[in-house]
Amino acid sequence: MESGGPAHRRRPLIVRALGIETSCDETAVALVEADASGLTLVNQRLATRPEESSALGGIVPELTVRQHLELLPGITRAVMAEGPLEAVGATAGPGLAPALLVGLAFGKSLAWARHSSFHAINHLEGHIFSPFVSRGKWPEYPHLALIASGGHTLLVDAPDSTGRSVLGSTRDDAAGEAFDKLARMVGLGYPGGPEIEKEAARGEVGKIKLPRPMKGSEEGDFSFSGLKNAARLLLEKDPGLAEPGLPRAHFCAEAQAAIAECLADRCRLALRRTGRKLLTVSGGVSANRMVSRALEEAARAEGACLMAPVQGWNTDNAAMIAAVTARRHLDGADSDWETDVDPRWSVASGQKAA
Repeated sequence: MESGGPAHRRRPLIVRALGIETSCDETAVALVEADASGLTLVNQRLATRPEESSALGGIVPELTVRQHLELLPGITRAVMAEGPLEAVGATAGPGLAPALLVGLAFGKSLAWARHSSFHAINHLEGHIFSPFVSRGKWPEYPHLALIASGGHTLLVDAPDSTGRSVLGSTRDDAAGEAFDKLARMVGLGYPGGPEIEKEAARGEVGKIKLPRPMKGSEEGDFSFSGLKNAARLLLEKDPGLAEPGLPRAHFCAEAQAAIAECLADRCRLALRRTGRKLLTVSGGVSANRMVSRALEEAARAEGACLMAPVQGWNTDNAAMIAAVTARRHLDGADSDWETDVDPRWSVASGQKAA
């Protein structure tokens, strides 16, 4: 999705870059200032309507698109300050196609009107950047990146600034999606991850038994459908587990531990196979404290370190999109103005959904 040729050259400038994120249900815009040494977040705005999603049990694309159309112009004006704007980037995939179209079209129009370079940004690349850019620095290489959110669960090997290889991905539900579904089974709200973590604080792991799909397997993928199905069968046998009280807390503690152990096990396998000494994690699931502890232990066991985003950069945000935009502008890697959205755009180098 990036144009090459003579225009693909480094620009040794301080750049002010605007990032637009509309891949799912969050409408977000951010402005950063960057140079070769790092970047600073100047301003950002995030607008979302979680009460709608919670009431309806999940994301409704039509309502999400309406939200983006209504809110994007206003929050963009709030973020943009006086001064030049050298680059504009917008998420072009992966994500919900109608939602992506809103942000990409808006970003192109803004870049054209401001005579800025335009950049179509891979949402997953933003997550790979987030543990580093949330600390004001550019990514370090090589490293292994775990992205765990409501829509994605995958392990990416990042040997350098351009190489990306997917070592494992989910065969069914994403980790965040599993949290959402398990929470809904026991009457908790949306998003499910924070709700389960809060409830699990009163419970005890092991009081009930749930499986750890793929744990110990020599294959690199994740799977959470078996966990979801086992939980459903357990609740059918004992409906009281879904009622407020200690049994529900035990259920949440076990479910949370199962997801954390599965993620840590797959990361440990990938670290062992690649020999990487830095593991990063991003996405909303990375904010879960049990998940973080499990990943820290897995990294330590393989002689590696774990780096997570600074709080506030875990979930989908425009700051990470602005950061990738700034890096692309500095490297002279502008996108073609005819670039379209790609709901299945792979983060792996050279891969693009047909």
